[in-house]
Amino acid sequence: MNRNDHQLIDQDDGFSPLDSPFDTSAAGTPKRPDLSGRIGGAGGSSGIGGTPSIGPQATYTSNTLPGGYHTNTLDEPILTTIGRDFGKVGRKTVQVLYPKGRDNALKEWDLWGPLFFCLSLAIIMSFLAPDQQASAVFTGVFALVCIGSCVVTLNCKLLGGHVSFFQSVCTLGYCISPMAIASLVSLLVKRIIVTLPVVAVAVGWSISASVGFLAGAQLANRRLLAVYPICLFYICIGWIIIIS
Repeated sequence: MNRNDHQLIDQDDGFSPLDSPFDTSAAGTPKRPDLSGRIGGAGGSSGIGGTPSIGPQATYTSNTLPGGYHTNTLDEPILTTIGRDFGKVGRKTVQVLYPKGRDNALKEWDLWGPLFFCLSLAIIMSFLAPDQQASAVFTGVFALVCIGSCVVTLNCKLLGGHVSFFQSVCTLGYCISPMAIASLVSLLVKRIIVTLPVVAVAVGWSISASVGFLAGAQLANRRLLAVYPICLFYICIGWIIIIS
């Protein structure tokens, strides 16, 4: 063995396993920091809608729907739900009686208001009728309002009106409120000289309000064919109030 071979062996003998480039635990290699933290903490990432992710501090935020309802109303008191519904019925009734800003009035339809005014009108008309005809008058008025509003709505849809079925029924039902007020006046006064002008004003008010709210149906040159059944619907109700 020559001198050069001896030097190579000495260098191999002095090679330390700690200096191996394949050893991840080498002293000169920086260690990756341990992961720590908490998912869903105060500074954590947000999920859909800006709500915190899953974790001990994650909270649920209910999103408000266009109708003013929330996605989570199961835990609220029943009086809160009833108060919110009555508040919306009251606001829509005011928009019918005072039709300022009617463009945004009844886009969010409901059937509580129409049902209330339909029942109110039928009950008042049953009081105006003789005792032996009270139940028949109640049934007839209730059926006339329900079936008539559905027929007028179907007529508007068949003419190509861009309005939903329930939105149209809701509008026609809320526009009965002047007729309900006229029937109440007729019940209290019972004089034709007072009832006749009050009913006439109520019929005109109901027709004007319903036509104004349904103006967005985009009927073009068929508008008259849609307005005629509406006028006939409210005139029939007014005539029943007068003859009672």
